[in-house]
Amino acid sequence: MVAPSRARVIVVQEIVPHYRLRLFELLHQQLASAGVDLKVVYGAPNAEQAAKHDLVELPAEIGLPVRNLWLGGKVLHQPVINRLLRADLAVLPNAAKYLPNYFFWLTGRRRSPRLGFWVYHTQQRAADRSIKETISRRMMRGASWWFAYTGSTRDYLLQTGAADERITVLNNSVDVAGFRARLASVTADDLSRLSKQLGLDPKAPIGLFCGGLHRDKRLEFLFEALRCLHRQCPEFQLLVIGDGSCRHQVVQAAAQDRRIHYLGPLFGHDKAVCFRLAQLFLCPGLVGLGILDAFAAGLPLVTTDLPIHSPEIDYLQHGVNGWMTPHDPQAYADAVLDLLHAPVRRQALGQQALVDAGRHSIDAMAERYADGILRCLTSPGSV
Repeated sequence: MVAPSRARVIVVQEIVPHYRLRLFELLHQQLASAGVDLKVVYGAPNAEQAAKHDLVELPAEIGLPVRNLWLGGKVLHQPVINRLLRADLAVLPNAAKYLPNYFFWLTGRRRSPRLGFWVYHTQQRAADRSIKETISRRMMRGASWWFAYTGSTRDYLLQTGAADERITVLNNSVDVAGFRARLASVTADDLSRLSKQLGLDPKAPIGLFCGGLHRDKRLEFLFEALRCLHRQCPEFQLLVIGDGSCRHQVVQAAAQDRRIHYLGPLFGHDKAVCFRLAQLFLCPGLVGLGILDAFAAGLPLVTTDLPIHSPEIDYLQHGVNGWMTPHDPQAYADAVLDLLHAPVRRQALGQQALVDAGRHSIDAMAERYADGILRCLTSPGSV
C-alpha cells in the first residue's frame, strides 16, 4: 500500500522512553518505503518522568523535540498545532490532559490533518464516569482512526462508539528479539560474578522486580509480601531494578534487609544478567511492558488482581504463562512459595512465557502501526 503524494504524518509523544526508540526507527523505515514522511514530536520530561532515567532523544531524521509546558502540573501543552495543521495525519495521545486536543475538538475541523488517537486504557478507565474521562471519550469521537494498545483497548473503543474497521490493534511491544539476544550472551561467569558481588548463595531462590519505582507499582505491598515469604523461606533474595519517585522506599527496604538488593536503573547486558539469575518476576502492582521482558527471559510473572494494570496485562494467562493472586500480601507470598517448591510447574509456565514473547515482537507492532497509518491515509471516508 502506497500513500499519495509523499504524505506527511506526525506522531505526538509526551516523552520518548528508551523502549520506544526501536519502534520509531522501524516505523520510519516502513513508512518511508511507502512514500510517507514520519516525524515524532516529543518533549522534555517533568521531574517524576526524569527520575526514571529511561528516556532517549530520537535521531534528527525522526524526532522533532519541542518544549513541554505543564499548566498547574496537570495539563500539558506542546507548541505543535501549526506543525500538525501542515500534516496529512496527526496521531495524538487520547488524554484530556493534552491541551492541543482541545483545539481540534472545539474547532470541529473536518479537513487536514486527519486525526488518529493512540489509545491507552485500563479496567479502571473503562469503568470511569468522571468528567475527565467523558471529555476524553468525546474528543476521540472526532478521530479518523484509532490505534489500540491491545485487544482489550479495542473493546473499550467499541464501547465508546469507534468504528471497528477504523481500529488498528498494535499489540504494544518492546524489542523482544534484541533482549533475547542479550540474554543469550550472558555467560556462567557473568552470573557467578554478580552472585559474588551481591553475596548470594548459589542455591538461594531469587525473585526480580524491574520497572519504574512509582506509587502504582505497589512497592510497600511487595515488601510486605516479602516479609510474609521470608517467614517460610528466609533464604529468598529479591533483586530490584529501576528508578523513580519512590526510590527511597526501595533504598530503605534494602538498608533494613540484606536480602533485598537494589541495583538502580540497568539496561543492556547488565539488565540481562539479572534476568538470567532470577527464577520469578515479581510485580504485584501495575503490570506494563515489563511483562514482555519477563517472558523473553522465560520468567513467569506473578502479579495481583488490580484494575490499574496497563493494557499489556492481556498477555498474562493465569496458570499458563504466569500467575495472578488476590491483592493480599499473604496470598501473594504463598503463590510465590508454591511456585518455588514446584519446579516442574514453574518451568512449564516459563516455557509458555518464552513462546508467548515471540508473538509480540516490536517488528510486528511496527508493521501493524504502518498498515493502520496507510489505511487511514488512503481511506476516502477517514477525514
